[in-house]
Amino acid sequence: MSVRALADRARYGKTYISELELGQKPPTEAVARRLDDVLDTGGELARMIARTDAEESPPRQADRAEPLGDRDIERLRDTIRHLVALDTLHGSEGLAGSASRTFRGTRDRLGVAGVRPHQRDDLLVTLAELGEVAAWLAFDSEHQDASRRIATEAVLLAQAAGDTSMVRFLMNHLSMQAVYLGRPAEALDLAGRVLADDPHSPRVTGMMRVRRARALAQLGDPIDALRELKLAQRGFDKGVGPDDPSWTWWWHAAEFARHETHIRRADGDVHGAVATSERAVLSLPTAQGRDQAVFRADLLCDLVEAHAWHDADRVAQDLARVAAGVGSARVHRTIQRAERRGVRNRAPRWLLDAIQEAAAAADPAA
Repeated sequence: MSVRALADRARYGKTYISELELGQKPPTEAVARRLDDVLDTGGELARMIARTDAEESPPRQADRAEPLGDRDIERLRDTIRHLVALDTLHGSEGLAGSASRTFRGTRDRLGVAGVRPHQRDDLLVTLAELGEVAAWLAFDSEHQDASRRIATEAVLLAQAAGDTSMVRFLMNHLSMQAVYLGRPAEALDLAGRVLADDPHSPRVTGMMRVRRARALAQLGDPIDALRELKLAQRGFDKGVGPDDPSWTWWWHAAEFARHETHIRRADGDVHGAVATSERAVLSLPTAQGRDQAVFRADLLCDLVEAHAWHDADRVAQDLARVAAGVGSARVHRTIQRAERRGVRNRAPRWLLDAIQEAAAAADPAA
């Protein structure tokens, strides 16, 4: 349901509903009850408000020094599971603010109350993992400064706990973000630090090589970039092995094809980019709902650049359908980039109209 549709049914303003979703306005219990009625949630939202009010009420003096422990760790893990599931299916919109607040709130509580000594490392690692999730959601929401700050803080937490696997996960995020923001030297440095640590995981090594490949392509070295990408692929041929951390699960053939697309695009190989981009879309697991829109948005850009108007029209129409259930500022931005390329390449008016419809469907604020 779009923000506009929910606002109409709940008889609230669209701006107010959007502010609630982004965490910019605190909901009252009366608002929660009305949204419960509209969404048929059996009173769950009102109960969440009641729990939040209880948790945020001024604690008794004796409770202020209560150190964090098992119950807090389990709550963080539940939060991580829910955030990852929702993001995979629907995208980051509406999740980034909540994840960031939970991360910072728990970090601040840790600074005041501390943690039971025998649970210290578990808490720090779990909080660092929540930081990684929050950093990813901020990245997908196009809040890049926030993403970088949270990821950097989470690296320090993981280092304090001595969890090298989580440190590498977060370094992977920071290197990926550097590539996305067009900072190839920074991406190479971050990936190089992980590789210099000689990780035993073939998949972690492969992921860092992919980051290197993308950075090399941005630096104008497509031959070495493709060579690095082929070396990276060897680490993923046998699936997740005993030496590979569980967080590498999402690397698959579609992901590799997408990165090859970016490398060929940086080299000006328009038709090669289209071919690999199409392969990425076709091989993507259907369970990754948000990525169905991300990958198609990339393909749309490549088809417009190749002047493949009719194929681009087909993808734009498909994207309008897929993106309607996805909240990702990245998807919306990529579709807008396709529109600008279409204008530059003098695409037909009917295609530009189709791209605009896809952009409207993908607009997280709609």
